[in-house]
Amino acid sequence: MMNNSMWRLVLVFCLLIATTSCSQAGEAGYQLVYVQDGDSAVLCCDKGKQFTVRLLDIDAPEKHQPYAEDSKARLERFLKGESLALRGSKRDRYGRRLAVIEVNGESINDKMVESGAAWVWKYSKSKRMRALQQEAKESAIGLWALPEAQRQNPWEWRQSHPRK
Repeated sequence: MMNNSMWRLVLVFCLLIATTSCSQAGEAGYQLVYVQDGDSAVLCCDKGKQFTVRLLDIDAPEKHQPYAEDSKARLERFLKGESLALRGSKRDRYGRRLAVIEVNGESINDKMVESGAAWVWKYSKSKRMRALQQEAKESAIGLWALPEAQRQNPWEWRQSHPRK
C-alpha cells in the first residue's frame, strides 16, 4: 500500500506528463522537424515539444545499407511542409512513439511500402501492407529494383552489423 507522499509523487508525475505531452493519437497538427531514416522522424506540436515517431509496421534500410538514403529522402518528401496526423500511442523499447503518420487522411506508412522505400516489419499482421509490398516487389520499384544480393531485410542486416 502506498503512503501519502508516494501518492503525491505519482500525482505530480501524471500531471507533468499531461501538461508536457502533445496531442492525443489521431489528432492532426504535427510538423516535421527532421527525418532520421526511412522509418523514423522527429516531429513537433503546438507546445514545441519534439518527439521521435517510429512508423508502425514498416522497417526501412539501415544507414549503411543499400537504398537507405533513398528511403530517408522519400519519407522526407512525403512529410516535409505537411500537417501530420498520428494514429497510435504505444512506445517502443527506445521510447519512440509507434504510430501511423497520415497526410490528408493517407497513411505514409503504406506509401513507404507501396513505393518500395521500406519493407513490411517482420512481425506485422497487416495483410494490406503485405499486399502492397508484394505489388512493389512484382513491379520492381524502389528497393525491389536493386539486385537481389543488395536486398537484405533490415532485421537481418542489424543482426550481422550490431551497434557499437
